[in-house]
Amino acid sequence: MDSDRTITVSKHEVVLDRLFAEDVWELAFGDNAFENDYTDADVLHTLKEFSKKALAWDTMWEEHQPNDVDEDTQADYDLREKMETYLRSCK
Repeated sequence: MDSDRTITVSKHEVVLDRLFAEDVWELAFGDNAFENDYTDADVLHTLKEFSKKALAWDTMWEEHQPNDVDEDTQADYDLREKMETYLRSCK
């Protein structure tokens, strides 16, 4: 690891890769988030919320996929179309 990319808290504590930390902060709060006053707890809380929402999304997506047992309903089809529209808007 490059010395300009690392932050050493003390000789007895973990070395942090600054670029990794900046990327994690930006996942939680957007561009330049590392330079703002977000705490580790803020970032962890936000990422946990994102994770819960992603799990809910994936669960809903899977429940509305056609399968061999049940007939594909118009309501499921419409919901999948709406979800795909949301996904495209996130890219």
